[in-house]
Amino acid sequence: MVSKKKKNKLTNRQPLISIIIPTYNRAYLIGETLGSIISQTYQNWECIVVDDGSTDYTDELMEFYCNKDHRIQYHHRPANHPKGANACRNYGFELSKGDFIQWFDSDDLMSRDNLLEKINFLLSSPNCDFCISKLTKFEGNFRSKKFVANEAQIRLPNNLYEAYITAKISILNVNPLWRREVFNVNELYDEKILQFQDLELYSRVIYKNNRMGVINKNLVFVRRMNDSISTKDNGFVLNVDSFLKVKERIMDRTPKNRVILEYIVRDLLWAMRWYMAKKEYVNAKRCLSLALKYKGFLPANLQKKLLKVAVFFKLFKTIKRGDTRFRKFLKL
Repeated sequence: MVSKKKKNKLTNRQPLISIIIPTYNRAYLIGETLGSIISQTYQNWECIVVDDGSTDYTDELMEFYCNKDHRIQYHHRPANHPKGANACRNYGFELSKGDFIQWFDSDDLMSRDNLLEKINFLLSSPNCDFCISKLTKFEGNFRSKKFVANEAQIRLPNNLYEAYITAKISILNVNPLWRREVFNVNELYDEKILQFQDLELYSRVIYKNNRMGVINKNLVFVRRMNDSISTKDNGFVLNVDSFLKVKERIMDRTPKNRVILEYIVRDLLWAMRWYMAKKEYVNAKRCLSLALKYKGFLPANLQKKLLKVAVFFKLFKTIKRGDTRFRKFLKL
């Protein structure tokens, strides 16, 4: 329950927050998400749900929630937008009217004070482009309290962009509250990318707008699922086209940043080994080839190691070995 003191902290101006949610066949989950939004202690928000062609009872459920709360809108992705969550998010942004943007997903939850804490922070910190909070991950039914992890205290790094790219600080898609002006309507989510879309967008935005604020309170609950773009049947799924495109764009942006370059090259070699273990040598070679493209920006000792990796890759490909016992020959 929010205290009176916390309520009074807001100025007379209460700006509109636009919450944008793509959804696809999540009728069994989105009701809980919308319930957490309706329960927000900050009241001046609009929630724009954009459906990607659901075949379950999403339409009927959303009609109920739109009638229940006029701040909730329900739209279908227009036919001239490609299928996918990215197109739904972009369309939702086109429809939105808020001064602040909260991207969200149809299976995650907000604590009651999520919007209030973050809008208070940004209103009192005009130099911040966005703010994040701690978050908690959970499995299954939220009421079962099967919480997986509780993030440690978040510390602001000296170089936010570098820390974000190298995973020293986590900024999940659903966590930040953004000032609207940091987004260019013509440069939102890349609708051709099927995986790592938040990394692709946020890396572009944070590179230019890196003044972040931190609230060390758990304000978002992220559901861990076995049915997502990255997981299927308890196994990890990697979309190589999206993976390589995102990594290449990041390296092209800062090719002389050795910290970022070395991190991504090692990530590319990890993906190469992952595909080799599956004996998918074509995709493995694509990952290696991208790493080799940026070899000249690496220190001399790592250049030599990368060339050795290329030699061993050819050897293992020839003898059709893909097991991970030899991964020491395939790492920097």
